[in-house]
Amino acid sequence: MLEKIKKNYSVIFLSAFFLISFVFFNVLISTVFFIFKISIQKVFVLLALVGSIMITTIFLSKKHLLQDKKERLKNICISIIFPILIIVLSIFINGKIFDYTWDGNSYQKATTGMLAIGWNPLYQELEDFDDNSEEKINIGDESPIYINNYAKASNIFAANVYKLIGNIETGKSINTIVIVALFLFTFSFLLYKDKSIVFSILFSICVITYPVICSQFLTNYIDILVYAFLYLTIFSFFILEENEFVFSKKDNLLLFFMILTLAINIKFSLFGFVGMYCLGYYIWYIYRVLKGDLDKNFFLNFTITSILSVVIGVFVIGLSVYPKNFMDHGNPFFPLMGNDNVDIMFANQPKEFTGKAPLQKFLISLFSKAEDIFENSKDVINLKIPFTITKDEIANAGLPDLRLSGNGVFFSGIFLISLIIIVIFSKDLYNKNNKKLMLFFIPIFVTVGMIFFLQEAWWARYFPQLYIFPLVALFLLNENSNIKLVRIMQYVFIFVLLTNNFITFQDAVKRTYNNNVKCNIEFQLFESVPKTPDSIMVIYTTSFNGAKFNIIDRTREENIIFINQYSEDKTDI
Repeated sequence: MLEKIKKNYSVIFLSAFFLISFVFFNVLISTVFFIFKISIQKVFVLLALVGSIMITTIFLSKKHLLQDKKERLKNICISIIFPILIIVLSIFINGKIFDYTWDGNSYQKATTGMLAIGWNPLYQELEDFDDNSEEKINIGDESPIYINNYAKASNIFAANVYKLIGNIETGKSINTIVIVALFLFTFSFLLYKDKSIVFSILFSICVITYPVICSQFLTNYIDILVYAFLYLTIFSFFILEENEFVFSKKDNLLLFFMILTLAINIKFSLFGFVGMYCLGYYIWYIYRVLKGDLDKNFFLNFTITSILSVVIGVFVIGLSVYPKNFMDHGNPFFPLMGNDNVDIMFANQPKEFTGKAPLQKFLISLFSKAEDIFENSKDVINLKIPFTITKDEIANAGLPDLRLSGNGVFFSGIFLISLIIIVIFSKDLYNKNNKKLMLFFIPIFVTVGMIFFLQEAWWARYFPQLYIFPLVALFLLNENSNIKLVRIMQYVFIFVLLTNNFITFQDAVKRTYNNNVKCNIEFQLFESVPKTPDSIMVIYTTSFNGAKFNIIDRTREENIIFINQYSEDKTDI
């Protein structure tokens, strides 16, 4: 059984490819129709599904994947039916879970909901669309600036699913779908490299249980997608080094294209991150071309693909964001930059960070207790010895935007050990395979550079690439696992890493469960209020704009008026 799984790494890879292509087609189809003044429609999800089936079937037609009719049927079942089941299950599970978080309800759900009810961000400002709607949502406070101007790929996907299903919580299924794809890509590649089944599974689990993922996977936060697409971008360069990993090098450029195009439109910071990593690899490619160590045709195809990704990402999928922000505010990354830019970091960082250099803030956060301290907090930062832990840290571990030690309660120690492992085993890898060493070290060098210059590197949710270090260390241990002591070290390291991640996971699940219990009670009370056919319900709110759609989904027969003004004698929903 295990050997059969190992031999079928190609269909495991294709299943992941299907999932990413499904997300890609959802976003691309919607944004193309925006240009023709057509808002999101229910049929878009089905069109995206058809596109994914077609493109996966094309690659299934490769001779090395289909030996005979039985083999063809098996591959189709795994590579098409399995990911469709994953999509359906992800939508079902997420639809049952209420996202209680501030970011999720203040503008992420609000963006998703407005897109689903007909907002076309290319031609309309949010406020204008709402003012002209028959049933106004009255989105107010700080939300419009983030809804109008931020990258929207995740919200567009979520809006497609919401439009089809009628439950706004189903939209966050994008997180689950991408996480599963992340696992399957990693697992298939390790099997292809002839790693053991046990190590391949454990390593892949380590990849998808990074604490930021664990704390956000049941929410609408998009930092989870920043990590996932960073990892997938780097993963793309690993498979591009293989002459025939499932697809040919040229065919694998299609996956790179989809990943990069989506990454550009997930979050502004991710656009910059993937740009830096791609630039690092591109410089290496130029060096290899000059040495005669890289095929010039491949280099040309890679260059064209990269340019095409940026063009499609900015001027098609990102047309309502980057060009529009530039024309309206003088900078494509408004409101982070440009005229009337908004400083969102000052109030979010501990007051002790004021005036400190990026490296200082990074080191303080890394070696601090897991606490959520910001500018107005009365608490002070408490440093700790690596691998120590307190009850308060366990209680804070699952916060989706934990500011200090957001990489996990044991991560400071894990990071130090990772550095030691990388230093010890890098020389041996250099002697064995210089290309493999560069594949690992380019993202490490780029990440180290960011630590020195990026002001937000101290906050785990804004700097998930730090997790590259333990993953590289773990892989290097495995490369030398023929030595018994190193093999033992490998599994001890996995145990410590997964323990660190599980502490975050269990607290996140507990928080989600408790808040969903409270939420369901509130909804039951809300629905039990006697109503007449012509009754009008007025709900006062100062934030949590997205939760309005949860209420609408549950009580569609009611006339609900949302007033974005707080009154002490009213209920703040």
